[in-house]
Amino acid sequence: MNDFSQIDEDKNINKKIFRIPFMDQEELGNFLFYIHLVYEHVFNGHVGAPIHGKLQYGAKALQFGCDTGVWVTEVAAEYPNTEFYAVDFNISASNTGDDNITFIKCDILQKLPFPNDEFDYVFSRDKFLFFEKDSFYDYSTEILRILKPGGWLEVGYLLKHEINSGPVSKLMIDAWQSWLKSHNIVKDFMENFERYLQETGKVESMSHQLVKVPIGGSYAFGEFTSEICICYLKNAKYYLAPFMNISFEEYDRLACISESEMRAKDCDMSYQLKKIIARKKIPNSKEN
Repeated sequence: MNDFSQIDEDKNINKKIFRIPFMDQEELGNFLFYIHLVYEHVFNGHVGAPIHGKLQYGAKALQFGCDTGVWVTEVAAEYPNTEFYAVDFNISASNTGDDNITFIKCDILQKLPFPNDEFDYVFSRDKFLFFEKDSFYDYSTEILRILKPGGWLEVGYLLKHEINSGPVSKLMIDAWQSWLKSHNIVKDFMENFERYLQETGKVESMSHQLVKVPIGGSYAFGEFTSEICICYLKNAKYYLAPFMNISFEEYDRLACISESEMRAKDCDMSYQLKKIIARKKIPNSKEN
């Protein structure tokens, strides 16, 4: 496994774009791993795009935003003949000796350090919250730039919450969404991302999968996802409490009530995860 550092630490950039409020790195790593497990469970595996044969034979793939490197490490082990790259602001993945993975630390808000038409497969998950509205379309353009004609794009993300019970939980999730909006992170482009891709005229064979993930309730999976949500809300205290104009003590009190609501057997909460898969068009001779 290679580890190249392309930029120095930039605390100002990280402060601006880092939307996962964990002070403890071990707890952050656990949280991201649990989110990974949820995605793998509800979407039945690592790779949804119809590119398994090519990955098995040998291709070039990129994970845009690798977090702790769990996804790319597992997929690289499954497809040892494929050359994998992973980029992110900070690289926390450890050196495991995987020769077919290259981690690159770079500012993913800027132009990526790859030539045009470089990858057969580009995978990205839960990176929309890192992009303000003004820079979101640059993200889309950049991903399509580095994808080969005929290559596959796969993007997964949190679409929305549905809180039908638990007024305090709804209050806190609404506050979180308002906080994102105050930082110019709005839901419109998440909800319309599929349409935007279509309007670029650069993709074809596009499909999507939408899954409803329960929070709490009487099933084991709902209990597991509720623990993830509770963990996030508790760690969000240091930016949500000031935004809500309440004390940390009051925030803790609300978080405890929200926890009880999520643990209730009659809990009626969920969130939707969406996955979009599309192939980059191969230009015909008239377009060349």
